[in-house]
Amino acid sequence: MRRAAVLLALLAMALAGCGREQAEESEPTVRVVKLVEVGEHTLMPSRRFVGRVEALRTVDLSFRVGGQLTEVPPRQGETIPQGESVARLDPTDYELAVRRAEAEYQLARREMERTRQLLETNAIAQSAFDEIRTQYQLAEVQRDSSRQDLSYTTIEAPFDALVTRRLVENHSNVQPNTAIVRVQDVTELRVRINIPETLVRYVVDPEHFEVEAELLSVPGDTFPLEYREHVTEPDEVAQTYQVEFAIPDHEAVGAMPGMTASVMISLIDAIEHGALKIPVAALDKDNDGSFRVWVYRDDDQRVEARQVLVGQLHGESVPVLAGLQPGERIVAAGAHLLHEGASVRPMEATL
Repeated sequence: MRRAAVLLALLAMALAGCGREQAEESEPTVRVVKLVEVGEHTLMPSRRFVGRVEALRTVDLSFRVGGQLTEVPPRQGETIPQGESVARLDPTDYELAVRRAEAEYQLARREMERTRQLLETNAIAQSAFDEIRTQYQLAEVQRDSSRQDLSYTTIEAPFDALVTRRLVENHSNVQPNTAIVRVQDVTELRVRINIPETLVRYVVDPEHFEVEAELLSVPGDTFPLEYREHVTEPDEVAQTYQVEFAIPDHEAVGAMPGMTASVMISLIDAIEHGALKIPVAALDKDNDGSFRVWVYRDDDQRVEARQVLVGQLHGESVPVLAGLQPGERIVAAGAHLLHEGASVRPMEATL
């Protein structure tokens, strides 16, 4: 009896312990977090990127027909006006082909005119006339084709072309579509940079950003850039987007294709009105690698993720260019431990 009573007591204690553990597991974990209120701080947030000066267009010119070169640009670095000759092939064979085709065309034309008169008097059948007319049309096509081939023995500048490199020396025999000379359109020079996906949707709006650059060969001498276009397909590895900016007066700047430039992108609204500042420790990254913070909701004491666009690091703080409003409270540290809708208990703090 005594032994049975002891066993019953131990069983009751075990059941009570399990009940407490189940109760504890059913209660959600409430983390104590430090909150900071987002405030304003006057600074000029910016991001700096390394870019390259490029011509508006770079083209390798080639002949559509083959032959021996008789003319190439005499000097690399010269500019050939649009429509003028860049390179020529020996046209002798093509001129002979034109004369031959012209003679065959004239013969076919006269033969067709003669048979037409015979057809009108019913001296020949319609089928005989149709065959002769077909021969005339083929001769006409051959004549036009030979004339076109002759025109292909000359390459004309498609724009005011800066000759950057001769790829084949003069008097060489070249095959069709062999690159002869590389030319560039330098009527406008552009700076190309690669920017992260978190910034591309903002920088394509010229009204919101101010862009300046300086050539590494002339440090400290900055000049403005103007947005032109961007690639909408990101780099497969870096997940960055290529953006092109124009140099308004590249001759005054002294820029040339191939030079390296340092590009600084600044948010105009932040320059004029001040930028929001948060601690670096408040930043977290989502699955896409974008920056986010955890915003505290007063109504239910939970947190929600908010994607933000940040500027250049300043000590232990970083400017927020987009995503937050003054007065909102965010988790200041330990963001990697949180999840969407997590319950928290604030440990009040001020920024």
